[in-house]
Amino acid sequence: MRKGTTYHQLSYEERIQIALLKEQGESIRSIAKKVCRSPNTIAKELQEKMVNGLYIPKKAQHKTYWHRYRSKINCMKVAVSKELTNLLYDKLPLGWSPERIAGYARRLGYPVSKKAVYKYIKSRCLERYLFRRRFKKRGGYKRSHMSSKDIEKRPISQRPAIVVSGHWELDFIVSRQSAAVLLVMVDIWTRYALIYRLERKTHQGVLDALAYVSNRYLVKTITTDNDIVFRGWKAMESYLSALFFFCQPYHSWEKGLIENTNRWIRCFVAKKRDIATVTDDEIHSIEVYLNETPRQCLGYRTAQEVLLGNQVS
Repeated sequence: MRKGTTYHQLSYEERIQIALLKEQGESIRSIAKKVCRSPNTIAKELQEKMVNGLYIPKKAQHKTYWHRYRSKINCMKVAVSKELTNLLYDKLPLGWSPERIAGYARRLGYPVSKKAVYKYIKSRCLERYLFRRRFKKRGGYKRSHMSSKDIEKRPISQRPAIVVSGHWELDFIVSRQSAAVLLVMVDIWTRYALIYRLERKTHQGVLDALAYVSNRYLVKTITTDNDIVFRGWKAMESYLSALFFFCQPYHSWEKGLIENTNRWIRCFVAKKRDIATVTDDEIHSIEVYLNETPRQCLGYRTAQEVLLGNQVS
């Protein structure tokens, strides 16, 4: 089909013609040429509408009708369900995607597709709540290997397979307005996020924060970048009894989980804002949002649920 053209469903007359040509032993391409349709359309029609190995126009037409009817009913599920409507209006302003809302609804016992949720959003002009934020790619010189002075650092490729909690990714959110920073940690297995505000990004300040985390949570490994604050990483390892792993320089995508988490945090803490003005209540609210939002990768459970489940087990 050419770009810009509109697709029309096969008519009953076209289906009769397809059945007759097929009985005569015509090939799919020959049928498509005579019916003035795409070979893919004919192949899909014959593959999906066959009944006991036979293509019967009347039954193919009936199948098409019920498929479109069920699709239409499914897309109206949100509008006719008070529970789904309330759930959507409750979660959509929080930045939940249609897929996340649909997955969470299924967990609550309300089967609905993400297509139905999105169609309701579009029909009610609620697209403004959809999270569509584009991030510019940063240019610059790229390195592919660590320098010789970093040769003793463990690359992320040596990190063990993540099958339990206790393996964390770490990064900082900074501002030009002050020396204060946000230390962000995310458990790779449970997706549980922690945020701490530091007045200054110093070796001792980071070590104290990590010691506090290790006293409350299981910490087996920490994956981070080559920040100058980790120049004494060996001493940190010894003190925390946890192994450090480092990304290649300028390869922040290797710790994609923490990078994506930082993007969500930036929705609450703008880039031009002074980190020193971020209150403890705000930090707590951000943590609650991150840890109590269902995730597709967790089977639409929350990070809080998965963490508690791991602690109980």
